[in-house]
Amino acid sequence: MFSGRESATDRWGPFAAWRAQHRIAAASSWQRLLSRPGATCLIWLVVAISLALPGALLLTLDSVHRMATDFDRGVQLSVMLETDATLADVEAIQGAITAWPEIDRVTFLHRDDALSQFAEQTELSSVLSSLNRNPLPHSLLVAPVMPMPQQTLEGLVGKLADLSKVDRVVANTRWMARLEQVLQAGWRWAWALGIAMVCGAILVLVNTLYLDVDARREEIRVVSLIGGSPAFVRRPFLYSGLYFGFGGGVLATIGLWAFTAWVAGPVNALFLLYDQPNPLLGPGATYPIAMVSLGAMGGWLAALFATQRYITRLNTH
Repeated sequence: MFSGRESATDRWGPFAAWRAQHRIAAASSWQRLLSRPGATCLIWLVVAISLALPGALLLTLDSVHRMATDFDRGVQLSVMLETDATLADVEAIQGAITAWPEIDRVTFLHRDDALSQFAEQTELSSVLSSLNRNPLPHSLLVAPVMPMPQQTLEGLVGKLADLSKVDRVVANTRWMARLEQVLQAGWRWAWALGIAMVCGAILVLVNTLYLDVDARREEIRVVSLIGGSPAFVRRPFLYSGLYFGFGGGVLATIGLWAFTAWVAGPVNALFLLYDQPNPLLGPGATYPIAMVSLGAMGGWLAALFATQRYITRLNTH
């Protein structure tokens, strides 16, 4: 007899009651959302657009940044020697440069090989063969250790140009510095747009949930009169906000996958034109988890703010 009472007490203890209340609140909130599918789908679309658009921008910047990183690995400086530089001078300069810690490798390009490559690329072999002498100097193709900041790279160019028997150094790296600045501006713009759109979605959810709370004000008054705590009053609306945000995050994930599949063809073709065989990055697992988590958290915070504001107003009056 005593053991039967103890098991009943355990079954209906505080934790069990709290769990049952959450289960009932979650089920009732879900049923209310399903009872108005049109309004629920519109809210999901608002949240999805607010998450998917900045997500697509960040995913695109990830792919472009990866391509730019591969370009950085291929940076090469052409060190043009003076026309009177001998092979002994070339070997001495090459040995000195190779010992520098910021240099990855140094390749010697003979003037005859340079002339042959120039003739193949320009299709001017007949004109070049009529010259009395080879106008091209010996060259050293220098590959610095990457990644290297633009300022350090410019300092390396000046250091190479100051060497004896060096005529000039060709380094077309300003476009990489411009690309890096464009990417940095793109990252900031994407994050600013994403924060603004997420805040806008949260404000829409706050307004929607506040109207939902106001529509059930009589029910809230009755619950408060019979001793219902503010947490008990907030619970079903918190689940509604959680469902709104979670559903919007799932819809945003689907939209991001669809966007990636739609633009993958032309973007991958563009990468191939720049000798980048790596395909466009997919959302993977990071983006879906981030968007679903952010949507659910934003919906929950919006519901908390809306209900707390209404309960404070109700208690004041």
